Amino acid sequence: MESIKNVVFDLGGVLVPLDLNRCIAAFRHLGMDAVAEIINPCYPAEMLGRLEHGDITFHETCDAMRQLSNRPDITDEQIEWAYGEFLNPIPVKLLRQIETLRRRGIRTYVLSNNNPASMKFVEEMFRADGHEMEYYFDAVYLSYRMHELKPSEAIFRKMIDASGMIPEETLFIDDGLKNIETARSLGFAVYMPASGEDFGHLLESVADRE
Repeated sequence: MESIKNVVFDLGGVLVPLDLNRCIAAFRHLGMDAVAEIINPCYPAEMLGRLEHGDITFHETCDAMRQLSNRPDITDEQIEWAYGEFLNPIPVKLLRQIETLRRRGIRTYVLSNNNPASMKFVEEMFRADGHEMEYYFDAVYLSYRMHELKPSEAIFRKMIDASGMIPEETLFIDDGLKNIETARSLGFAVYMPASGEDFGHLLESVADRE
């Protein structure tokens, strides 16, 4: 870890713990069983993939969900709540470890397949220790803003070009195997935490490398 100058984090499943079963239950509670059947964070359904790619709006996604479930009465706000049930609070300990990285001169970033509805919840979670999300990162790269999705090389190359980071000096942390494989092929150091793993020891090793 001596050469690491940057750390890039995924959000869901890495910084933000996920609860798939709770999300599925929330959609079933709304009577949207057909949507509950297609919820998958690793392989998003077509409508969710287009949302994360930035091709359609959240409202258009909600319309597709209402049509799929034959539930025209369900509001965008109710769907936003159900989708937000995916997300668990970010541990304050982890926020402070990222803060320590930055104090030690390590540049920190996010690269995430995400959507504007989920990001409303995520940004609120980052306030758990009294700071805005932007406090913790030099830049946040989100798929729906970049119109690219991991694991494509294109989204990584856009991040590299925008940040000026050198892959060989960058640790990429993601829970998706295909994303890890793309990052490794581009020269990044990589780490894939197991579900629910506390990988704070890794961040501490980067912060204490001197």
